[in-house]
Amino acid sequence: MKNLFDYLAYYGDISFDKFAFNEVDSLILALLSYVKFDNIVPNKTNDFIFLEDACLKFLKKYSQKDFKKEDWLFPNSYQLILALQSSKRFFHTKLYNLVSNVDSKGQFGALTIRLPNHITYVSFEGTDSNVVGWKEDFQIMYQFPISSQVLAKEYFDKTLNFFDREIYVGGHSKGGNLAMYAYMYGKGSLKKRVKHVYNFDGPGFLKDVTESDLYSEMSLKLTTIIPKECVIGVILEGKDYKVVNSSAKAILQHDAYTWECFGGCLVPTFLSKKSEKLKSNLKEYIAGMSNEERKNFVETFFAIFEKSSITNIMQLKELKISTLLNIMKELKNIPAVTKRNLIALLRMLITGMN
Repeated sequence: MKNLFDYLAYYGDISFDKFAFNEVDSLILALLSYVKFDNIVPNKTNDFIFLEDACLKFLKKYSQKDFKKEDWLFPNSYQLILALQSSKRFFHTKLYNLVSNVDSKGQFGALTIRLPNHITYVSFEGTDSNVVGWKEDFQIMYQFPISSQVLAKEYFDKTLNFFDREIYVGGHSKGGNLAMYAYMYGKGSLKKRVKHVYNFDGPGFLKDVTESDLYSEMSLKLTTIIPKECVIGVILEGKDYKVVNSSAKAILQHDAYTWECFGGCLVPTFLSKKSEKLKSNLKEYIAGMSNEERKNFVETFFAIFEKSSITNIMQLKELKISTLLNIMKELKNIPAVTKRNLIALLRMLITGMN
């Protein structure tokens, strides 16, 4: 199965003039905002570092072992930097305005990328392994906007300038949701210059948002891509999407480094029966709940993590489902249907990681 590393090995020396910007390039740039470029890429809109120089500094700062230890879904990010360092296709790409924040309210990251062919790509970081970031993701079920959506809109409005004429906005996981929100609520003068919005396996929105005029207008420029065994991308409402093949299983298909590509396209397939059922069940379950009930569901779910002293999703590898089920018994006044859905989510997370 060919993945984005095979793509870079084959097309890495071919310029954008000879092989046009495509959805695999977009995926690479969406994943680039996950890389730990703190104190390497400037945090200003008018200052930059060339990608090849950022790669050199990154490789001096980190070893492969260090980087794997920090990440859950993206152990291949180190290899991405190695591949991009020697890629003539991305030579002299400029990186601007890095933002990478995690606090009690949530997690937000973004990066502005200007390619040598004058394309500007605004890349929003998805959720890393911090539980605080995951909790914010689930808050989308009952809160609109969440704090990172507001920050994404502000970043979009402030980071772009007069010279950005061909703009793409994208992100993976929560980053995909942020890309959609930033475009929908961003400045009209900037939106006119946006060519496309990419959502790589990010959650959707509540129904009233997807039925709005803003969403309908955005959908004309939107590509949503999810893996065959999708969990994150089927949370909440979404319209059209492309399903792609992955070499991983269960929730680990969320790792976009496992997605199959051919040329400049990700290889299409069909959503698995398991994911179709999850999508249907979540849609029906959420639709029948009030906002307060949705909030209670999310608070209960993360109370289980708190009682288990889990602050990082990586710790799930060390736990058994029976341990978490015993903790659930300590939580009072949980409706039976809520328990069933909580158990289903926990099983997906734990079995997918082991």
